[in-house]
Amino acid sequence: MDNTQLVFKMYDYFGKGDMESIKREIFHPDISWTMPGHHPLSARMEGVDAVIAFFGSLFKAGIVVDHVHFGVLDDGTVIEKHMGHGKIGNEHFDFPTCTSYGVKDGKIYDVHVHTGDQHSVDRFFWSVFKLKGIPARLAD
Repeated sequence: MDNTQLVFKMYDYFGKGDMESIKREIFHPDISWTMPGHHPLSARMEGVDAVIAFFGSLFKAGIVVDHVHFGVLDDGTVIEKHMGHGKIGNEHFDFPTCTSYGVKDGKIYDVHVHTGDQHSVDRFFWSVFKLKGIPARLAD
């Protein structure tokens, strides 16, 4: 499977909520995924379990992706441009996004997300994922 097909397969599994197949077939065990922003899901996730937990949260948030376009750099990195969508009540959110996928040993290894509207992404995720109140938020 070429690198672009690997990303297509990831989206297919994600759309079905099949995180186990993503973990087993698509993601390298030492994957890192960087999600920018100032919201509950922004971070650099390290390792397949952390990235799968992040994907599970994206799925629960109802994120839908369309208008996906790909290109491949000379080093095999897949560059993907898409439009992400979310909805809270009657409000629709659009997230123009570009993502780079580094591949190692035939699996997705190093991912960086770049968004064209970080403020909307932040507002959406803060609306979907609420922090626990004090003192529960500070408990070990």
